[in-house]
Amino acid sequence: MTAAEKHDLVVHGDIALPDGRLLTAGWLGVTDGRIAEVSEAPLAGADNVEAPGCLILPGFVDAHVHTRSSVDEGITATTGAAAAGGTTTIIDMPFDKPARPVNTRERLEAKVADVHAEAVVDVALYATFPPEGDLAVIGEMAGAGAAAFKVSTIEVDPVRFPRIPDGRLYEAFQEISRTGRPVAAHQENQEIILAQAEAFQGRGQTEPIDHALSRPPVAEAEAAGRLLELAYWTGARLHMVHGTIPRTFELIRWNRDTGVRATGETCLQYLLLTMDALRDQGGRAKCNPPLRTQDDVDALWQQVQGGLIDIVTSDHSPYPLPQKEREDIFEAYAGMPGVETLGSLLYSEGVAKGRIELERFLELVASGPADIFGLAQKGRLEAGADADFVVFDPHVQSTLDETALHYAVGWSPYHGHECQGRVVSTWLRGSCVYDDGRLMAGPGTGRFVRPS
Repeated sequence: MTAAEKHDLVVHGDIALPDGRLLTAGWLGVTDGRIAEVSEAPLAGADNVEAPGCLILPGFVDAHVHTRSSVDEGITATTGAAAAGGTTTIIDMPFDKPARPVNTRERLEAKVADVHAEAVVDVALYATFPPEGDLAVIGEMAGAGAAAFKVSTIEVDPVRFPRIPDGRLYEAFQEISRTGRPVAAHQENQEIILAQAEAFQGRGQTEPIDHALSRPPVAEAEAAGRLLELAYWTGARLHMVHGTIPRTFELIRWNRDTGVRATGETCLQYLLLTMDALRDQGGRAKCNPPLRTQDDVDALWQQVQGGLIDIVTSDHSPYPLPQKEREDIFEAYAGMPGVETLGSLLYSEGVAKGRIELERFLELVASGPADIFGLAQKGRLEAGADADFVVFDPHVQSTLDETALHYAVGWSPYHGHECQGRVVSTWLRGSCVYDDGRLMAGPGTGRFVRPS
């Protein structure tokens, strides 16, 4: 393109480059929904975005989202909240309600159609498989565009979110390995947790804090070790989701050093909240695995800084408050909203407080998840990538107000949290989907994205 020719859109601001450098007062040229060039010299565009003093960041990629864990939320509300938080791509979990797990090619294709009709930002999809039956379904769903396969070592629902027995996991890991896609695992030992829950309830220990106390760290660590062994012996590429304790990531590192292809994530809540939030917020702070101690939080931040933790996600899984605020904590639903606050709060607690550099932040919420799940066109501001970007003002200070968020459930565990930095606008393939408090796009703007 010559200097006399115009891009569809030109963005002028401090551009975060893939190599970690910040191109101060740089220029980003967008043509046909993709980044055409990044330049130190001025570019011409049919439309222009002037963002002096703001960071131009790649659109965030949240690799752990449940749009349909609650029928009260859904794809449109979740992806609208994502857009408001600077997230331009989510990877959606397969455990849909009511009792329709994405475990066949037909269900995957039906959900793809729903994404095209309902999504505000782009969506990649996890698939899963039932505890019994022909495992050829794994290859069929990979062929239909599943980004990864999700499994669990603990049963949440026998149909929607079942436990996959170890023998079945061993066979399935081999099948998934052949597809080249990751297998993502929820790691908790079912026998330990059920026995502890029964004992706590039998003693009448049903206060909110008892949720965390009844799910001891050993339950997570034991299951993590077991899954890593399965990955070692099958060659599967394992992604360990929502790690809450340092031991999980130490096991991943040790196994990676012995040749296991393994990555790991923690979630925003495990970096910002401790189990004391259960005392303060009750069932609002219930999630699985549970919140841990301050020592665990501090150690996780050290692992984030040191590179042991590959990505940070939201595990967005919201429920209306009547399902969360129960007298018996074991009767409360587990899960919390988080997709809208992932980027801004991690920036505030990480970059703004000097815990991590901007480059590391973008590895955790943009390029890292894109790389793990094969979304090559996402997560970086470079020529050829989708023109997904965030105009982010790092100077604004605010107090998080749950009533101003875009969740259908209308609450956040981070209500009242002090925040440094704000998403000014969010752009998907060169089109504005969120601007200064207002959603600028509706259902059908987002697309289904396949792994490369």
